[in-house]
Amino acid sequence: MRHQICLLWALLFLVSSTVHGWPSISTMLSNYPLYESYSTNQMIDLAGLPTWLYGSNTCAMRVSYAMIKSGYTINISSGQFNWSGVRASRKGNEKYIIRVATWRRYLESKKGLADVVSTSQSSYSGKKGIIVFQDCGFVTATGHVDLYDGSDCKGHCYFSSCNNIRLFEFS
Repeated sequence: MRHQICLLWALLFLVSSTVHGWPSISTMLSNYPLYESYSTNQMIDLAGLPTWLYGSNTCAMRVSYAMIKSGYTINISSGQFNWSGVRASRKGNEKYIIRVATWRRYLESKKGLADVVSTSQSSYSGKKGIIVFQDCGFVTATGHVDLYDGSDCKGHCYFSSCNNIRLFEFS
C-alpha cells in the first residue's frame, strides 16, 4: 500500500510539473535575445511580429522569445487579460506577449502571486526568474519585464526607477 501511495504522489508530481511545462531559468537565459545583438526592429523581425511594431519597446517580446525558444507555449485566449498585449508571429502559431502589464497578469494567472515583491535589489539576491518593473515614470513605456539571474537582469534592471517590482521565480 505504501508503495502505491508513493507511486501515486510521484505520478501527481510528474503530471503537475508537465501541465505548465515551464522551462528552466538557465534555458531561458541562454535563449534570451540580447539588446546588443538585436536592435528593436531586428528583434521584431526575429520573432516574426507585425512590422507596424517597429520602433516599439521590445522587453516583453524578448522574454516571450526566450520562453518560446525554450519550448514553452504561451497560451492566451482572445479577450483574456489585455489582448492588445498579445500578437501572433508571422512565422508560425506562436503567441508573443508584447506588453509588461500583460506579462504580469499572465504570470499571476499561471504561477500565482509573485514570490518577491520589493523595491530593494538586495531582496532579489540569489533568486531567479521573470522580473516585472512597474510604476516607473517612464515616458515611452509602462514598465519593464526581464529575466533575472540571481544578481542582475539579462537586459536592464530598473530598481532605482520603479516603485512596483516583483519576481516570479523559476528554477
